[in-house]
Amino acid sequence: MPQTFEHAELKFLYPENWKIIEQQNDSAICQSVTLQNEGTILWSVYRYDGQMDTEELIGQAVRAIHTEYEDHEETANYQINVGDEELVGIRMFFNYLDFILCMTAVTIFKNDATYMFVIQAESREYDENEIIFQALATSLLNNA
Repeated sequence: MPQTFEHAELKFLYPENWKIIEQQNDSAICQSVTLQNEGTILWSVYRYDGQMDTEELIGQAVRAIHTEYEDHEETANYQINVGDEELVGIRMFFNYLDFILCMTAVTIFKNDATYMFVIQAESREYDENEIIFQALATSLLNNA
């Protein structure tokens, strides 16, 4: 049975075996929540009021990865379709210990807000759960 996250302007369904590990709702600029599964997945959404510079938001996510991990490869253009919506951004792969990790950062402007989804996981687990990431984004955007 899915769980519901609902706080301020963020509302979505998520898998019952995932847990909320971080939440920021006190900022007038950005609301965010991060979920983690039992494996390596970290799924975060950031909601900004109004239209933000999406290239700068994605650049911040990329810089954070560059700061933390040295060995990485970027794919400049990445897009996913969530229902009728197209989310655009970047996809990166990087090495950590014995793992190849995948990180995507995609954005969309909808209903006077900018959303950025940042997903990080071991590459095989990422591929196996991509449909769940789309379901999470669909649930959130349908409630936007």
